[in-house]
Amino acid sequence: SLHCPLNEKTKHIIDKNSLLVMKNNVMIINTSRGALIETSCVIDALKEGKVGYLGIDVYEQEEKLFFRDLSDDIIKDDVIQRLMSFPNVLVTAHQAFFTNEALTQIALVTLGNIQELEMNNTIKNMAAQLV
Repeated sequence: SLHCPLNEKTKHIIDKNSLLVMKNNVMIINTSRGALIETSCVIDALKEGKVGYLGIDVYEQEEKLFFRDLSDDIIKDDVIQRLMSFPNVLVTAHQAFFTNEALTQIALVTLGNIQELEMNNTIKNMAAQLV
């Protein structure tokens, strides 16, 4: 189960090499950041049976897919389509942040940013928001 930030050291922490040292039929759950998993490698591992189960609440290209009604659209992302074709894969649309604690923290940071902008004409969190 992945619970870590995305940075240069953790990007694709689950890749071909890390999958080679895992037990067969491993279950991987990612609720952190999509780029922690090198998706193409996990797809190969799913096909080979190395990964027995995959649960992802995040996806590298989620901004193009999640939080929008695409019911009348053709999904052009072949990778997510392939993932969703496996019966042992569960994809959710970044629901992990919909907790009372997370939403409260988002609201507090947002209100603090507005107050800081009004008082100082700058926001110290601006760089973090652009990442």
